[in-house]
Amino acid sequence: MKNSTIISILILFLATSCSYEPGISEAFTKYRFKDGVTTISIPGWVINVAAGFGDLDESEREILDSIDKVRVMSIEKDDLNAHIDLHKEFYEKINKNNNYEELLVVRDDSESVTVFGRIEDSVIKEMVVLVGGDDNALIYVKGEIKPELISNKVNFSDPEKFLSLNF
Repeated sequence: MKNSTIISILILFLATSCSYEPGISEAFTKYRFKDGVTTISIPGWVINVAAGFGDLDESEREILDSIDKVRVMSIEKDDLNAHIDLHKEFYEKINKNNNYEELLVVRDDSESVTVFGRIEDSVIKEMVVLVGGDDNALIYVKGEIKPELISNKVNFSDPEKFLSLNF
């Protein structure tokens, strides 16, 4: 009985972490094993369990409960960051996918940030944050997130903290 439970959990974990998203999966496949690159994949059930332990208000818990998967990739080494621009490399591949629309675009001399989203029935099904330039990162979130939950947590009042979350 114990072995079948462990095998079931392992199969569930692998099934939730093996989906293919054009551009996104390619970026993770290309860079995940490079020295100086940090990658994290968290299945939704782990996020849901963790939400029960934190000191969170109801809306924060609701956001976490609506997430099915999170994948994060960050380039940590400066010399590697100088040779890689994730935004230039993967923007077109992600943007070609007709399921995504640009939700936010920020361009600077040394950095580009685009937030893509796939929205169905007024619910965010997938969100991708693509950062390139001096810093490089890719964040992928899958779930059924109500936009009003996020808008209540984003600080628009201070331009210096435009994307600061009020958690």
